[in-house]
Amino acid sequence: MDEDLDDIVGDIITQLKGTTALTKREPEDELTKEKLEEFIIKNSGKLIMKSLNIIDDVQAYISSAPDAKDVAAFAELLKASSASMESLNKIYISLEKNKTVRDVKQMDIESKERQNTQDNIVTLISRKEIMKELMGKSKEDGSVVDV
Repeated sequence: MDEDLDDIVGDIITQLKGTTALTKREPEDELTKEKLEEFIIKNSGKLIMKSLNIIDDVQAYISSAPDAKDVAAFAELLKASSASMESLNKIYISLEKNKTVRDVKQMDIESKERQNTQDNIVTLISRKEIMKELMGKSKEDGSVVDV
């Protein structure tokens, strides 16, 4: 019986040794201004996903044995998770708004360029051609007065 107990304890110790091995983390790059947006979005998304998983776990724990401290902790967790989701949503809305404003401004610039091009077209004709056109139109009207 002692041997069976020793084997079981030995198995548990071996399992614990295998699971407690530290994983090596990759060295993180220095955070620059250009990478800040990507960093915020990536890590905010990770944080939100982890907090949603924790909320599910805590909710299952609380439903089995509710305690006032646990319920208060659960409420704070919900509050923090919803605040982080709201922040990420604001970032997304801001990015979309900037993109839309940029597109509208580009369309406005193109429209003004087309309008300026059409307004700046100057027809160059000579005096003789002007007189010819004026005389040609008056002959077509039939209102030519002979003097």
